[in-house]
Amino acid sequence: MRDLAGGWLRDIADRGRMSPGIMVGMEKFRELVRTPWRSAAVALLGALLVTTVYRAATQAISHDEAVMFEWFQAGPWSQLFGSEFGNHHPLTVLFSRVSIGIFGLSEFSQRLPSLVGAVVYFYACFRICAFLLGEGALFFLGVAFLSLNPFLLDYLCLARGYSLGLAFFMYAMYQLMLYLSATRGAESPNRLLNKAGIALGLSVGCNVIMIFPAGALGLAFFAIPITEWMLAKPAPVESAGAVEERRKKKERKRKARSAAGVDGARSVWQATIHLAVPALVVAGIIVTLPRKLVYLEEGYLGPPSLFAILEGIVRPSLLHSASGQLGLAALVPPDLLVRMVTYFVTPVVLLGLVILTVAMFYQWARGRSFDALPETDRVLLLLGVTMPAVLLMIVASRYVFGKPYPEMRTVLYWIPLFGLASLALVKRLLAGPRAERIAAAPAIALIVLCVVQFVTQFNTRYYAEWAYCAATKDMMQIIRAEHAARPDARVRVGASWEFEPGINFYRAMWHLVWMDPVFRESPDADYDYYLLLRDDISLIERRRLKPLLKDALSNSALAKAGG
Repeated sequence: MRDLAGGWLRDIADRGRMSPGIMVGMEKFRELVRTPWRSAAVALLGALLVTTVYRAATQAISHDEAVMFEWFQAGPWSQLFGSEFGNHHPLTVLFSRVSIGIFGLSEFSQRLPSLVGAVVYFYACFRICAFLLGEGALFFLGVAFLSLNPFLLDYLCLARGYSLGLAFFMYAMYQLMLYLSATRGAESPNRLLNKAGIALGLSVGCNVIMIFPAGALGLAFFAIPITEWMLAKPAPVESAGAVEERRKKKERKRKARSAAGVDGARSVWQATIHLAVPALVVAGIIVTLPRKLVYLEEGYLGPPSLFAILEGIVRPSLLHSASGQLGLAALVPPDLLVRMVTYFVTPVVLLGLVILTVAMFYQWARGRSFDALPETDRVLLLLGVTMPAVLLMIVASRYVFGKPYPEMRTVLYWIPLFGLASLALVKRLLAGPRAERIAAAPAIALIVLCVVQFVTQFNTRYYAEWAYCAATKDMMQIIRAEHAARPDARVRVGASWEFEPGINFYRAMWHLVWMDPVFRESPDADYDYYLLLRDDISLIERRRLKPLLKDALSNSALAKAGG
């Protein structure tokens, strides 16, 4: 089939019906789908990208997206970096501002940079899984495991810095994996390091919270050449003739410009110049531009423990549905499922990773060369230092710098980190003796069950963290349609405080000059329309309002005076 396709492409090219550029693109695509499992992975990621674009274009603006527009994008360009407000994702906000300037204000134009992040993230997942897992069924399972998490998918199309930050981080990790590969990294080590360094800097620039995983990945990478240097054995004493012969041989190699050796390529100095410098320069320039990067509400304490941090991403990943759809979780008590994954599965993965990492360092110290390690072990070594380093940095931020523990979306990077660690451990078990291959079976079964559960929680209507905003756009469209019958009337809207930024976003998007701006005030007053949430819905009866819309998913309602 491949020969037939290649002959067909060449025949078209010979007849002059296809430009060389298109031919190159077709050849690359043919390479991308050269096996059935790669084709299936491309189809899956393509479908996810289409649904992500659909969500970006159709889902109502969320509370935090509208707040970011209000703080950084609604006014003059000076507002972009001179605002006194925090929680700034500098590069993402800049890209969104440019997109809005080109295409006009809409949910899609504000989210367009995040869609670029989704493309880069899916690409990195595909390449990492192909590099680590081969091209069989395990490769496809890995792609599905890293890409189908519904909590992560929310943020791949949300107009915040999580999509681009995570995408650049994963891309940097892929470049470092290539660099550490004996067969691939030796060809162009400096270019791989440059790409990784710039990507790490952009990751932090898009979302400052990525400084934890980006910094830990950099430290983990530097630990490898530093350890090599510390464990290097001194060269034996050579005779004068041997020294002269070695000098001549080195000169001949230099003139022939042979490919850089792996040992030379992984020098500490080279890594510093080509990885650390680009990362620090790019990140440093971007994060110093805003007047304020982070703002914590007074009294915010964060999660009480590291396990609470994990539970904050496990629960919305497995129980994402706002409508109560449990999927496979209906077979067991949902809270028990969350606790089992949080307090047993993830610690086992992390502990197994740490034990393997310590064992590899021990073998290294006993004389085994890093170059003798299989590629899977090199990835495990990189992850085995990165993940504990992230934990240590998070703990240090609390007990040394007095910052609360991060939670939920601010630790989104743990999802691909744990996913990669799980897949790499499975790959290593499958490459081991019979007992290890048997032990891999339950791990693969758990990953399959997770993927199935992710699929049952898939949605295209709401973001789990802001499900209450799902009907905001519908409500505003009703007000807009009703006003068309009385175009000269002024309209005052009262709303639960959560709706305030979203209402003002649509007021700006649709140029509703006849509507007064909405402020964070009690809705229990005289207004023309009311957008109400949860407890405030009781105002419909108390003030005898006329209901116009009740949305069960978001638990919200629209009503108007004069009922």
